[in-house]
Amino acid sequence: MPAYHPSDTVRSSLKGLRRFTSKQKPAVQSPGERCELCGVALASEHRHLLNLSNRAILCSCQACSILFNARGSGSGQYRLIPERYVALPDFRMTDEQWEALMLPVNVVYLFQNSVEQRLMAFYPSPAGATESLLSLENWEELVGNNPVLQELEPDVEALLINRVRDRHEYYIVPLDACYRLVGLIRMRWRGLSGGEEVWSEIARFFAEMNRRASEQMSVKGGSDAGSEL
Repeated sequence: MPAYHPSDTVRSSLKGLRRFTSKQKPAVQSPGERCELCGVALASEHRHLLNLSNRAILCSCQACSILFNARGSGSGQYRLIPERYVALPDFRMTDEQWEALMLPVNVVYLFQNSVEQRLMAFYPSPAGATESLLSLENWEELVGNNPVLQELEPDVEALLINRVRDRHEYYIVPLDACYRLVGLIRMRWRGLSGGEEVWSEIARFFAEMNRRASEQMSVKGGSDAGSEL
């Protein structure tokens, strides 16, 4: 992909944002990692942007994250990936609906692609992410049974489903979390069945999804409680 070169207007905005963000408490930098838009050294905890043209995820500094947060910025090419994790314990999906996906594995993530204007479903495999065809009727039925899916932010948030080893877990997660799961499986898979190591890693991954969702729910609950005082 050609290197991204910010315009003079973008460069000016970045300078102003860096002056603002530099006044805040500095985060620990991650050795060797740099913002893939402007080249500045990155903190160990940093945000990601999605390139809508090729679905690539880019590491971003705080200034670029703020700059590209608004829709339409960067000619609409980049979208800031949110950090929302939501567990859906009451998610309604029948075994028949699941089987209609005709997946060879028991993990899948689904999101709305605004460029192609359609729903996309991918499952992780030893070869990477593989697309699975999903009829619009099946999706509309899922949304009808689970209105929370209407809140999915196109392109950058996904419904992540885990039905490995008889589990029934459903989450709304940032798209970069799905990419991380794909990379984990691709790197750790061994032989025909994957090996016990990869299944342990998958279990840890979903435990992390649950932990993040619980922590955000706790913070949200505390904020709501405080607002009523």
